[in-house]
Amino acid sequence: MLTALADALSEHPEEPMGLGVLLALTAGDPAVLRHAPEIPEGATRGEYAALLRLILLEVSP
Repeated sequence: MLTALADALSEHPEEPMGLGVLLALTAGDPAVLRHAPEIPEGATRGEYAALLRLILLEVSP
């Protein structure tokens, strides 16, 4: 679930990341939202995708 989200975000890595983007891509799925980290202020979609991949690898940023 987080891998698919990271893949989708990587399609437009330079665009800003926001809660609206997260909700749109996950369709508000509580299972995904529960595991998704907080969106860092000013993060791009690519940066957030990288953060998701670190979490999947169980690496602390």
